[in-house]
Amino acid sequence: MPNSKNHSFIEPQQERSRKRFEAVLKTAEFIYKNQDDYDLTVQVIAKLSGMKRPSLYKFFPNNEAILEAISKKHTDNLLFLVKKNFESLNYKSTTEIVKILIDIIAIFLINNSPISKLIFTDYSKKLIKEELFYLLDSFTNHNELKIKYSLNILISCLEEAFMQGDNLSPQQIAETKKACLHYLVN
Repeated sequence: MPNSKNHSFIEPQQERSRKRFEAVLKTAEFIYKNQDDYDLTVQVIAKLSGMKRPSLYKFFPNNEAILEAISKKHTDNLLFLVKKNFESLNYKSTTEIVKILIDIIAIFLINNSPISKLIFTDYSKKLIKEELFYLLDSFTNHNELKIKYSLNILISCLEEAFMQGDNLSPQQIAETKKACLHYLVN
């Protein structure tokens, strides 16, 4: 399995520090969901989370690192959901597996809007593609290149559709399935 730990924030190891780290993420996520982006500053987050700015800087060197941490949290949640659903999957058909995968991702994005925009950061897309590649590779008999390209199509289609309106329509999901499956099976 891949290990994409190249991020700009520092994940604490001690329990007390992890709680403070989570408090910062929770506060930043609240601001991101409910206010304009310009309110997402280290100063505002420190004030609302009850932390001093120097303490916050121990974990997050800048605003982008905070967004990256939120992105990683939601990406990890998405990947956990996908893996959990694939544990009981009995399908051998690549077509059915890809359809299910797209449905799981689409439902996650719809249920977690507007924070889902953060799933489409370069870091998150890379992590998603790596993890899903290993998952699909274990379920299908397609060559590696076809799986990788199909995942690129999947992520690109969902990103394009989601960014158009912070939501996904059934038609956009169907078109994503069509594009992925057309490439994968031809």
